[in-house]
Amino acid sequence: MDIGSIESGKIMIKVLTTNEVSLTILPKMNLIGKVNYPGAKANRAKGEHGLSVLIKVNSGDNIQNILIDTGGLAGTIIENCEQFGINLSEVDKMVLTHGHFDHWGSLMKVIPLLKEGSEFYLNPLCYEQFFIAVKKSGEIVPADKLATALKEEKDQFAISRKLPLLSKTMVSNLVNEHGIKLFETNESVKLYDGIITSGEIELTDKKESTPGVYIMKSRKDYIEHTFRDETSVYINVKDKGLVIITGCGHCGIVNTIKHAQKITGIDKIYAVIGGFHEEWNSEELIEKKVTFIEQLNPTIVSGMHCTGFNFNKVMARHPSHTIGVTGTEFHL
Repeated sequence: MDIGSIESGKIMIKVLTTNEVSLTILPKMNLIGKVNYPGAKANRAKGEHGLSVLIKVNSGDNIQNILIDTGGLAGTIIENCEQFGINLSEVDKMVLTHGHFDHWGSLMKVIPLLKEGSEFYLNPLCYEQFFIAVKKSGEIVPADKLATALKEEKDQFAISRKLPLLSKTMVSNLVNEHGIKLFETNESVKLYDGIITSGEIELTDKKESTPGVYIMKSRKDYIEHTFRDETSVYINVKDKGLVIITGCGHCGIVNTIKHAQKITGIDKIYAVIGGFHEEWNSEELIEKKVTFIEQLNPTIVSGMHCTGFNFNKVMARHPSHTIGVTGTEFHL
């Protein structure tokens, strides 16, 4: 796919909400000018279990704003935008990375603030009913045996619950009421010259996708969830390579990077930013993923939200690693 490119220095990615807030964190010496932290501007900013980032492309007279996700259910994105001087009515396009509530949670509050004619992209599988179930032992129950296990071994589960459902009717009503153009697709879409969505992410390694999550058709009917709803965003920075932006990375961060390389024909990776969902993974598996990223030798790696402490601890040995908190800006 001909993705095009964007000149370096014209792209800024700002974290509108993630799990952490900090006033005191400073960038590494090698990332000064590329990573800016909010400092005192974070004095009233809030963190939450969720993620939302804004891509701003400034190419002369044309400024393009692309919003990725809306964070969790608390509406934190609205308060943080006010704190950081971000006007959501200037958003041209919005992308939902997947159908989990910590990414669409404030959608109902955000859509009315968007300008008429702005575009909203999501995979139609985001509307599925998702269910999470993991035993205290860490065992993952096969989908076809889950209903029986939940009935007969309920006390053996550490977690077993439906996730809040993204209502297709609600989304349709909201976008129609506010004049938003809705695009439901699992195909890669060009958002701007040099910026595309991933479309359905190929699972080169099926074992890398997050275990313990199911599609719930009924109380007795569960399907293995392989995150066919998940979408990432890829940016090609001229002469520097691809920027990978993930919501949770449920398909696996290695799969997501390989998919970007395959569909764009660009091997060089400049930055990897977002949620990598490594919280549940063993140190051995994390080591393999960090080694893969190190071999790519990107300039910036920032795992936020659901990435987890252990991944960041190991990744910190590479000079590209940096912490992402609410209000962080990546200047690419």
